Amino acid sequence: MAITLTCHRCPAIAWLSCVALVLCGCPSKTPPPVAPPDSGTKSVPRRSVIGPDIPKQDGSEDFETLSRQAGDLAIIFRDNTYSPQALSGIRSLINVQDAPDYNPFRVALNFEHILSGHKDPANNFRPRHGPYHLKKHADGRSVVFERLADDSPWELASRMMVTPTAGNALDFTFTCSPRSVKKLGNHRYAVLFWANYLNPVPDIALHFRGVERAGADERWMAVEAPASDVVHRNGGSYRHRDARRLPFDADHNVPWNVSSYEWPRFTLPMFYGRTEHNMTLILMFDRTVTEEDEVRFALYRFKVNQQGRRPAWDFQYVLHRPRPGGQYGFRGRMVWKRFVSPEDCLREYREWAQSLLPWSPGK
Repeated sequence: MAITLTCHRCPAIAWLSCVALVLCGCPSKTPPPVAPPDSGTKSVPRRSVIGPDIPKQDGSEDFETLSRQAGDLAIIFRDNTYSPQALSGIRSLINVQDAPDYNPFRVALNFEHILSGHKDPANNFRPRHGPYHLKKHADGRSVVFERLADDSPWELASRMMVTPTAGNALDFTFTCSPRSVKKLGNHRYAVLFWANYLNPVPDIALHFRGVERAGADERWMAVEAPASDVVHRNGGSYRHRDARRLPFDADHNVPWNVSSYEWPRFTLPMFYGRTEHNMTLILMFDRTVTEEDEVRFALYRFKVNQQGRRPAWDFQYVLHRPRPGGQYGFRGRMVWKRFVSPEDCLREYREWAQSLLPWSPGK
């Protein structure tokens, strides 16, 4: 009988002959390498292998790892303890009914960047470094990722609460408040960026309802982030039909993360992608674009090559002219289920959107 031995303090996994959870003896700050899910090693069903909750050894109430199982989903969350070698966010997402031996992600909901419109070293990967507190919520189901303003070079305090539902979805609520906005410079916007790194998929496209040009009828779009110019040579972001291009300085160090394709543009705040085992990942949000903020979709192809098709299906939250002490945020849902049809994905979004109650960040 195949059994799993999983290290309590790092991602090391070995398949043995009975189910157990043990310490592997790895150094506390140097997790051993993990064989990728596409390495050819035969996997086994992971219905009950979500691992223990692993507290940090610093006397706090924080955790290195939290595991949850609700409805059809088994989820493992991880903090920044081993980042950037092992990224924070969702380490594993398993649908125990539809694909019990398949994890679609290398990592998901990884808070990757905060960016301004001017050149700044802090535009690159700063949320992956420093404390990113992972906590249990008082409701017993949710987990919370929290960063203090003192731990952010942008002086941005933030909180992401993730709640498994009774079905096949994760609801997430993000709130943030800048202590100062001086670092944003003259353009006065901030792009907050989350990465979802996929394991190999047969179809890299993002699918959303949108328009291919001004005045065109809304329809389903399938976009693959073409290399249309030097800024978009490895992909880029897609904005809402009513959103404007973000200005940025000519010497910006990562312009591909703040620029967006001119067309097509989405009309509804949801997209889906298709993976192995006829599964689909659906992401949806509670807003498109306002004077204060907006959501954007992004697709990057840095890992799409002859060795594998591993896209990044990402999203961005843009703050326009934020105020010191202001409260900002959004709500979203991630659905992981067997693919039925585009209309079924749209139904998932509409039912969720109709169920939302009035909400305001900070209240």
